[in-house]
Amino acid sequence: MAAKLCLLALLISFLLAAPRAGATASGHRIFRATMTRSQKSINFTQVAHKSRQRLSMLAARIEASTTTASTQTPLQQDSGGGEYVMTFSAGTPPQELSALADTGSDLVWLKCGACKRCSPKGSPSYYPNASSSFSKLPCSNGLCRNLEATCTGGAGAECDYTYYYGLSVSSHHYTQGYLAAETFTLGGDAVPGIGFGCTTMSEGGYGTGSGLVGLGRGQLSLVRQLKVGAFSYCLTSDPTKTSPLLFGSGALAGAGVQSTPLISGASPGYYAVDLQSISIGTVTTPGTGESAGGIIFDSGTTLTFLAEPAYTAAKAALLAQVKLPAASDDDGVCFQTSGGKAEVPPMVLHFDGGADMALPANNVFVPVGGGVICWVVQKSPSISIVGNIMQMDFHIRYDVDKSVLSFQPANCDSL
Repeated sequence: MAAKLCLLALLISFLLAAPRAGATASGHRIFRATMTRSQKSINFTQVAHKSRQRLSMLAARIEASTTTASTQTPLQQDSGGGEYVMTFSAGTPPQELSALADTGSDLVWLKCGACKRCSPKGSPSYYPNASSSFSKLPCSNGLCRNLEATCTGGAGAECDYTYYYGLSVSSHHYTQGYLAAETFTLGGDAVPGIGFGCTTMSEGGYGTGSGLVGLGRGQLSLVRQLKVGAFSYCLTSDPTKTSPLLFGSGALAGAGVQSTPLISGASPGYYAVDLQSISIGTVTTPGTGESAGGIIFDSGTTLTFLAEPAYTAAKAALLAQVKLPAASDDDGVCFQTSGGKAEVPPMVLHFDGGADMALPANNVFVPVGGGVICWVVQKSPSISIVGNIMQMDFHIRYDVDKSVLSFQPANCDSL
């Protein structure tokens, strides 16, 4: 009898100590959302063009002598099928919406009401009048101060703003409205009090969703507002399936986990790491290093960019080992294959701290039609970026509180 009581006590103790569903072992909540690639196939020419546009815009922000929350990077996302939209709900009762998930910015904003002068056009809007949990935020609110809105009516006045995406005031890249708070529903979890921009007018390239969800390192981002300390995602290579986005996810565990420190570089708002070297086949070439700002992991850029001299060295190593005829393509390094099948040298990114990212061939080359495959790496005149194609089928975790980036090869469907 005593043995049974002892066993029962141990069982109860175990159940009480075990993390509940939707929680990490430390007791922090996990909020789950999903992301979907906007198109089932990628137009390489279009994504190359849009990726270069985004590169120049991210670089311009870093190069600016001063950066404020109201002059952020113009977020023209890839419209060739490479961007990811996040699905969630806002309001009570919930209104289902989708918006671009972007690790390169902070502000969360949605089209509000009819919003006839808003971009993107044709997508659903959020209607504050249909929600019982909606409230406007005053100028005295901390998020309003972070937004650096212009308040003319005192601390209790409505937090009206015009948020320009660029290094100077531009009539073509902005969102305008007022700051508000609302209940956001991620998966099955309702989270009250999320501050967001209720947009009444906007212009710019924001994909096909209802707005934008900033996942950057600043105080306005959804990550910071959820107070989860970390988030992760796994971009599936199957465009017909959704990709999981987890807020508050615990440390990665199991085989193949690699970790490297996040660096501030010239712009602390981005998720940059120190790429020390690159292996292509049997050749190891120099990386981007930390002094040049490292290399940025960015969900909104489709292709990967390497600044000099890293690009030229990596390209030379690739060309020396690929035994295929070159294919003429103005958008990058391409090869003609027989039926789209070819043996290509493996590529590994070596980061600070001994973290090695061994890339599958599908993360390095993409078919563009007619048996032609193209290298997803492009030459950059400025900063370096790991794009979302190269991140596919990796569980990538951003520990914002501890400034660590971790990754692990994964079956995204199982997360």
